Amino acid sequence: MNTATHSLTNPVSAMLADPHYGRIDDAEKSHLTARLLAMLRIDSAASKARALDAEAGRTHAGKAYSEGALRKCYYDRWLASGRKWVALVNRARVPEQAKALPEETVAFWHQLCHRFGGRNRHKAAHRELTRLWARRAPIPGFGSEPWSPDLPRGLSYSNLSRKKYSPRPLADLVAGIGLKAAHAHLPGLLTTRAGLGFGSRYVFDDMKFDFGVTVPGQLGMRELWQFHVIELLSAHQVARGYKAAALNAKTDTMEKLRERELLFLLAHLLCGHGYNPEGCVLMMERGTATVRAAAEEMLYNLSGGKIIVQRGATSTGALAPGLYGGQSGGNPRFKAALESLGHLVHIETSDRLLLPAQTGSNSRVDRPEELHGREHHLTQLQKAMLALPPAQRELLRLPAPPLWQAIGVADAIQDRMNRRTDHDLEGWEACGFLVPLWRMHEGQELEPQTSLAQFAPDERAIIERRLADNPRLTGARRLSPAEVFNGYHPTLTPLPAHALPALIGMEHAQDKRVGKDGDFHFEDEATGPDEHHYSGVCVDAEGRRERLDPGEKYAVFVSAIDPAKLHACDAKGRYLGACERVLVPSKADAEGFARAAGRRQQAHRELLAPVLAAARPLWRRDAENNAVNDTVFSRLAERRLPEATKPEMRAKQARRAAVDAEIAQAEAALEPALTTTSGGLYGASQDDS
Repeated sequence: MNTATHSLTNPVSAMLADPHYGRIDDAEKSHLTARLLAMLRIDSAASKARALDAEAGRTHAGKAYSEGALRKCYYDRWLASGRKWVALVNRARVPEQAKALPEETVAFWHQLCHRFGGRNRHKAAHRELTRLWARRAPIPGFGSEPWSPDLPRGLSYSNLSRKKYSPRPLADLVAGIGLKAAHAHLPGLLTTRAGLGFGSRYVFDDMKFDFGVTVPGQLGMRELWQFHVIELLSAHQVARGYKAAALNAKTDTMEKLRERELLFLLAHLLCGHGYNPEGCVLMMERGTATVRAAAEEMLYNLSGGKIIVQRGATSTGALAPGLYGGQSGGNPRFKAALESLGHLVHIETSDRLLLPAQTGSNSRVDRPEELHGREHHLTQLQKAMLALPPAQRELLRLPAPPLWQAIGVADAIQDRMNRRTDHDLEGWEACGFLVPLWRMHEGQELEPQTSLAQFAPDERAIIERRLADNPRLTGARRLSPAEVFNGYHPTLTPLPAHALPALIGMEHAQDKRVGKDGDFHFEDEATGPDEHHYSGVCVDAEGRRERLDPGEKYAVFVSAIDPAKLHACDAKGRYLGACERVLVPSKADAEGFARAAGRRQQAHRELLAPVLAAARPLWRRDAENNAVNDTVFSRLAERRLPEATKPEMRAKQARRAAVDAEIAQAEAALEPALTTTSGGLYGASQDDS
């Protein structure tokens, strides 16, 4: 490389390596490089005048310069600056930055803005700055300049309002409200459900619905609350339990969700569904939706250390230690998946035709104006209902839906959400939660590719080649959360049934008496409306059936979260088993009526089994006496009857033998019931030999 080339290359390389070059607009960079190369060529020429003329005849990055302009650029800027490339920058395109305010001045301005609450109060902060300057109070960064009555231009409101000096939105938000309000402006931890084990994460939370309900025995409109839990991989809402806010007349407080409802939800989840046997984390908050340390330890021991409870951090919102904070609260991002599902629930339950008493999510912001009149009308109707007979009260249509009607609507909406396929849940494709679809031609509806199995192998091969050639004949559908949950459900390991009373606690049990007919019959508004009926036969974890004593009291566990079963314990807390719910069939439901009749017949056999066992000696004695009498009379008739009548007698004896066989068969059918009874609640039967 010769000297001329080397002299041209080094200044250009130095310019390109300079950080200041990176801050120049792209439109100016090419012109700047062309001017620098022109200055270097003039430098290397023996005659500067001839070089200037030659450069005037050139185009520099598409632009021509006159000889006078080049002369001025060369002598007044290039040589005068000591051959610095920065002097060649076109300041019309890249103006020089004005002198910035000192950092201590900007920090002082931010302190004033924070002092007045940030956000829209910057003008109040600037008026205070003006008053400080008028009193000749020290302003950081402006102490060395002589004081004048006029505020310096650098401290003008227009200058301090520039983006480079104005406080960031995050700082204004914290100044005006607090640290909790700034969560949306702070970075979070991104995670994915891909690779998560099924049943390894359950997320719990409580939620208030945005509509009011009518509660029996309560005057006015009441809030409806819900505990719910989702399985994190499938985003399926596994269980939920409701409770309406009710006024306690003794304490004059409004009771909402309590620990009892969460314990029933937890027991239904782990005993009714199960957990991942490799490990399961119950993600709870530190407020309402949490359990005590004793329940946490019991879960750990029952599962062999596989179930643990993890709680989100609770913060008071203090900006720094020693400063005042707000009310303690959990981190919503800890249960972000359930928070987003709750937001969808609020949207889906905003149907004013089905749930007319909408309250809005924030009474100070979006409370409907009509709610005041609706609630007043409801109160007047409730007072007037007291004068009506009970049968006529049911005919009234109230401005707020009855409690259990609203729960039914909310249940149907959330079940529909579990079955939705038009969702955009994170990581669904990575987890493979898709159903491949196909069709024979473009005018046909897409169907699952599993239907290809109905074709013969050679036909299926032809169809698959056609699908590969035409992408429009294939597609995919997202699985619903319910489909994913139900598909993986058999892999869960449930806790034993006897763990349910231990988890919930005997203090939350109810004393219920078995009726004379051998079944439970009671009313419980927490479980549901009307009267509830449960079988008096309980089945333990090993499948053994045991009929409870009619007239006896038992400690039972039953909840609206899982009303299909009633779990019974005796007076000493020993777990007896689960009793199935008895549904009262309609007279028009032939199948339901037949099931109820069969169940009644089974109950009759079980209840009469002790009676049959006690009467067995008498029954056998009478049967033997009748058999002896029949034998005597039949032999006498055979001797007296003529020979012609003997075939008829033989036919009669055959019929009698058939009857005896039916009696023996009936006795054999009763034998299991008698055997079960002999070792059951009624004790062993006596020897009837």
